[in-house]
Amino acid sequence: MNADELDALYTALCRAMTSVGEAQAPILLARFALLAIVEIADADRLRQLIAAAAEDLPDASGRGHT
Repeated sequence: MNADELDALYTALCRAMTSVGEAQAPILLARFALLAIVEIADADRLRQLIAAAAEDLPDASGRGHT
């Protein structure tokens, strides 16, 4: 995937979240994640991606993930 394709896909995801509204955006992202998990079908790679997605985000206590 090149940079233009990545940008177009990110834009499509953002537009989909906007179209469903702020309250439904987390559900859309969860559905997307589940569909991606099924498509990727590599448990080790998926664990890496989950960890990367959580990196530098605060946990429920306000502390960051490492």
